[in-house]
Amino acid sequence: MSGKEKSSRRRGGHGHGAHAGGHHGGAWKVAYADFTTAMMAFFMLMWILAASSPKQKEAIAQYFRNEGNIRDGGGASMTGTMNGGPGFMQMPVHNSIVEESQTLEMTAKELGDALEEGGESGLSEMKDQVSISLTDDGLVIEITDDSQQELFAVGGADMNPSFERTLDAVAAQLKSLPNSVRVEGYTDARPYPPGVDYSNWELSADRANAARRHLEAKGLPRGRVESVVGYGDGRLAAPASPLAPANRRITITVLREHPVEKDAAPEIDQPVTGFRPFGQPVTPTHRNDAAESAPADTAPHGAAGRDRNGR
Repeated sequence: MSGKEKSSRRRGGHGHGAHAGGHHGGAWKVAYADFTTAMMAFFMLMWILAASSPKQKEAIAQYFRNEGNIRDGGGASMTGTMNGGPGFMQMPVHNSIVEESQTLEMTAKELGDALEEGGESGLSEMKDQVSISLTDDGLVIEITDDSQQELFAVGGADMNPSFERTLDAVAAQLKSLPNSVRVEGYTDARPYPPGVDYSNWELSADRANAARRHLEAKGLPRGRVESVVGYGDGRLAAPASPLAPANRRITITVLREHPVEKDAAPEIDQPVTGFRPFGQPVTPTHRNDAAESAPADTAPHGAAGRDRNGR
């Protein structure tokens, strides 16, 4: 065999080997790409399910149950809107709800710590009269009378010093938040005497406005106040005891910027602790014998004395 023939055969064999190696070497790349695509789709599905509210999951299930979503001839057709819940483009709104809830939780914790540790400044005097809860509306801070420590002078809107110090702590926590604030005032059911041109409506509104003015004086921007409302004795916290101190209260609500759907409310991993549950009557930590023997609906003794109705 001549040298030319040998060289030709070597070149031909080398070319055949390269062709075979290229064919088999490329097949695994295609298979790997398919596998990677499938895994990406799987993890995206897991993320969507984890981030979806129960209402959104029901919408997804309803979409695939509906006839006509899968066209004949292959291929899916995403037409119309999913009934029963917001689409996936609205997922960031749900995430914002969770983030806002975490911010409000932190605010509640910091306020609670300030009240617990404020012995020297007198902040802890009313800590047992403060309840904090996170609701669909927002962070609700309720400060309530008890028979030993009142928020206002009896029958008026002049704040007692301990209540002012408590509002100082509230303002310190709220002034840096962007959320709007609602202030509400409530009284007990003790009526004014006939012929007096003043009622529990005016009293509750005056007290709510007094609290609002103090919060603003301590740094809460005026533009952040959404509303100031006086409910009088129309919404008693203790309906069975209409004259009880628990009915006399001020409620400050830090309103959510992102509304919460009732069936999609974010779960709170560690609820705020160390406070009286919302609406539960206060049990003062220090009572003397006279206070123990006094009936629950007797008029309390305020720092500024009594008015004509013992209110």
